[in-house]
Amino acid sequence: MKCVLRIFFAAVATLLLVGCGNECDRCGDAYAYAYDSVVRHNSIYHWRTTFALDSAERAFIENHNIDRIYIRMFDVALEQNYETTSPEIVPIATTRFVDTIPTNCEVVPVAYITIDALRAMHGEEALYAHLIVERMKAMCSYNNCGRIKELQLDCDWTQTTRESYATLCSVVKDSLHKEDIALSITVRLHQLQEDPPPANRAVLMLYNTGALKEFETHNSILDINDVKPYIKPMKYPIPLSYAYPFFGWGVKFKDEEFVAIVSAQDSIHSPEEHIRIERATYSEIAAVKEFVEGNLGKPQGGNILYHLDNTQLKNYTNNEIDKILTY
Repeated sequence: MKCVLRIFFAAVATLLLVGCGNECDRCGDAYAYAYDSVVRHNSIYHWRTTFALDSAERAFIENHNIDRIYIRMFDVALEQNYETTSPEIVPIATTRFVDTIPTNCEVVPVAYITIDALRAMHGEEALYAHLIVERMKAMCSYNNCGRIKELQLDCDWTQTTRESYATLCSVVKDSLHKEDIALSITVRLHQLQEDPPPANRAVLMLYNTGALKEFETHNSILDINDVKPYIKPMKYPIPLSYAYPFFGWGVKFKDEEFVAIVSAQDSIHSPEEHIRIERATYSEIAAVKEFVEGNLGKPQGGNILYHLDNTQLKNYTNNEIDKILTY
């Protein structure tokens, strides 16, 4: 399996770099950066598999002085090889770029690592660390993402996978350090009181805080009552930014059993079905922001909106957006 993965990742990286041609020449210093510096930004996540911004989204970026976009490049997952029937760790859901990066916006490439893939990496973390980094760098070069100052890993690690994730992050961090690129990690609420894996900075994810599949949950996207038990006055060991939810969805149940996440516009088709419409209001986000900053301090790298989608963002006023971005 190791050989197959080497060839697969290396082939993708080579293809992208070759495809870049002369465009890569202008990016010769694309990775020059003081990795230990912390600059505050107005930031937003892009979490769709196609990077194509409409005019409203580009206007949003300009109007709110968004100067950093965290772009999910691909997921790392455990998938079955249909030829060998064996599970393999592979990149899936790769983002396709059909549009250019907005002017004056810095890109932070993000790789989401599933917990199953992380478990399967045990003992081979260094191998996958290098494969993930090289694939992300190749994608950034090919898609003209400009000067890369930071790379982010997103993973909901647990106590049983903590050691593997720390090893993975350590190898990635050391590899990026040689090119003056910072490594950032995401932090879930349940991870906040733990020492962070090796990284230069972190983003506290203040969304998806509740039990999505529980029928009695009020709002799984954001509920201050779900946040409070995890937040205590403290100084986090590495610079910390905060990410807030600006999206909504419907959670469908049948006979009080979870069925699926659906569009908020979906209708109920039978008496046994129920759709719980979820969206954090501005006042709810603002209350969490005040509580978090009162305990953990101001965001050292600025606040981040999740995520770049005009159909979701239009549910909030420009003034509300600006107030959340303000630190």
